[in-house]
Amino acid sequence: MDTTGRALGASYARPMVHLPHWLWKAVWVTCALGASAASAEPPDSTFPPPTQEVEAAVGQKIMIWEQTNHSVLCRDLGSPTFELDSRPTLGEVAPEWISYTVPKGQRCEDMKFSGMIVWYQAGGVPGTDVVTWRVGFPREFGSHTPNTGDHLVTTRIVIR
Repeated sequence: MDTTGRALGASYARPMVHLPHWLWKAVWVTCALGASAASAEPPDSTFPPPTQEVEAAVGQKIMIWEQTNHSVLCRDLGSPTFELDSRPTLGEVAPEWISYTVPKGQRCEDMKFSGMIVWYQAGGVPGTDVVTWRVGFPREFGSHTPNTGDHLVTTRIVIR
């Protein structure tokens, strides 16, 4: 006698657990808020990558990173922090604190937030330069989202 079909069919014969309607709504709202928070990213990414490589011409000034510091509730969280760990040998690195306006069509559109651009000014000699820097993103006092600490970034710049 073949009992495989009966055993498989038995698993479908269990009654479905019925949850109150309000609980299903709470689960749906939680998932929707989580999805919207995940899609509310600043310009490129939440944090800079640990390593990156960029190219510059001799004497050229290039942006190696741009970042805002705002919450998913569209609140400004203050200026990012910057610390240079190792100085470049073939150029100069300088942060610039900016007021960033969110482009139309993105969450918090047309609002202004504190931000920062990290610039590299190439010198007059071609070659490869390496610079290490740290960036931090302060949070609101009493925020449930903890400060993420400083993010160490090593940038390799190829000067042509």
